[in-house]
Amino acid sequence: MRVTALRAARFLARSTEILATVLLIVVTALNLTQVTGRYAFNTGFSWTEEAMRYLMIWLMMLGSVACIFRAEHMAVQTIENRVPPGYARFVKPALYSIAAIFCSFVLVYGWPLALRNAAQVAPASGIPMIYPYLALPVGAFLMLVQIAFAWVAGFEPDMTDRDEAEGVV
Repeated sequence: MRVTALRAARFLARSTEILATVLLIVVTALNLTQVTGRYAFNTGFSWTEEAMRYLMIWLMMLGSVACIFRAEHMAVQTIENRVPPGYARFVKPALYSIAAIFCSFVLVYGWPLALRNAAQVAPASGIPMIYPYLALPVGAFLMLVQIAFAWVAGFEPDMTDRDEAEGVV
């Protein structure tokens, strides 16, 4: 069960990393287009700024899923270092529980918010506003799934390195 959860967590982390990487490349290309248009052709593209903003929201939400898998959020390590060694093993489960509660609120309140904005369209880019708003509930859901995998797989800090060395990829 733990190995299956770890494999699923690793797959989810890698998938979201790939999507976030693609989004970062697109944002970079849009930014380059904006700068080139502004300075080389003396005209700016108003839609690129809007599109970049919305893509960055998706990028942040998808990247958070991978951060949860690797426990790369800065606060996790900081708090683990500050508690007595005997209590350090309780830090990740406690923080992940708090994160799960927060993600549940974002999911519960974000989904109806996204649906309420389905009819709106962004003024410059023409993007339906449901897409930027969906980043919150979708990202929160994926983070909740990743947190659930962490609970099943365990919270040992060296688990991913050890399992990769043993071929549990």
